[in-house]
Amino acid sequence: MGMKRIQIQLPDDEFGKLKNAAAREHRSIADCIREGIRLFLGRSRTAEGDLEEIAGKFRPQLVKDLKPHDRWLVESILSRPKR
Repeated sequence: MGMKRIQIQLPDDEFGKLKNAAAREHRSIADCIREGIRLFLGRSRTAEGDLEEIAGKFRPQLVKDLKPHDRWLVESILSRPKR
């Protein structure tokens, strides 16, 4: 696995907390940052991934069964002139 070197800037207080946390766990600061990046990348998903995840899970509702604010939105969209 190749590695790329990058440079980041952290506020003094965040750097101090990171340095202390790394020392407590007997890890390097770089290792802690890499773990944070892996966690961030693992939780961030694209909109396409979200759509694939929910596709087919919900059935359309009849307009009469919607809550008033949703019904008003649908009715406003349906009443717009077509372009």
